[in-house]
Order: sequence, then C-alpha cells, then structure tokens
Amino acid sequence: MSVSLRELTEDQTAILAQVESGDFSLDDVADHLDMLDSERKDKIESYLFVINKLTSEAQTVTAEIDRLHAIEKSKVVALERVKSWLLVNMKDGEKFEYPLFKVSRSQGLEVVNINDLQCIPFDYQVCKPESWSVDKREVLKALKAGVKVEGAEITRGNSSLRIK
Repeated sequence: MSVSLRELTEDQTAILAQVESGDFSLDDVADHLDMLDSERKDKIESYLFVINKLTSEAQTVTAEIDRLHAIEKSKVVALERVKSWLLVNMKDGEKFEYPLFKVSRSQGLEVVNINDLQCIPFDYQVCKPESWSVDKREVLKALKAGVKVEGAEITRGNSSLRIK
C-alpha cells in the first residue's frame, strides 16, 4: 500500500511528539524514524520525477500549440490569397454553379465617405454621452435623394465573394 508524503510527515511528527512527551525513548523509535525518513526521501524523489515529467509534457504541449498556430496562420494567409485571386478574376454580378459549390461576386454597397467632419450640417449629427458623431445612414439617404451634403460623398465599398 502506498503511503502519501503527507501521511509520512504526519507519522514522523507524531513519533517525535511522543518522544518529546516521554512516552517513548529515542532508542525505541530510532529504527522506526529511520524507516520513515527513508520512505519520505523515496517519496520526495518520486514527486520530483513527476514534476519533471509534467514540466516536460507542458513544454511539449506548448510547442505543439505554437506549431499548430503557425500552420493555422499559413492556412489563413493562403485562403486570403486564393479568395483575392478569385475576386480579381470575377466580374461584379458573375455567378457560377457547380455540383458542390456556388460562387458569386457582389458589387460593393454604396457607403458614405466623410471628407470634412466640420462641414457636416448639425441635422446629421448624433449626440452620444462622450461625443458627437455623424449619422452616416441619414447622410447616405440624403445624398441618394439628391441633397448636397458638404463634406460627404457617396463611394462604393469593396466587392465581395459569396461562396456556398
């Protein structure tokens, strides 16, 4: 039966307490204490082996995580390159259907570009607790309706791929 380090230490402390109280003489318990001390040293060595093994395993896991993150990063970069190539080689509105895939290129949405925040009329500004900001939806709606808004213009966002 395996005895834990705590139990060995408790046994040793109990025997020493009995010696100090006069219940046992040092000669009566010397052999027993030597045996406990030997078991304790062996147990401590076993713990050190476990600590060494766990440290080594943790380092191995960390190295593997780093390796997998590097692979993930290279796959993400490759994915972006392939999507970029596909985006460049398709025209807005094009659609292709295959047995397992569908792909289309959508034209970017019209968005508002604020050139000069100071020129935007107060009607299009929104008060937030810490600051003022421009309500870009309202500015875009006004520009689409033909209203001239100083400091703002309509631009087109980037085209995008839809892969299903």
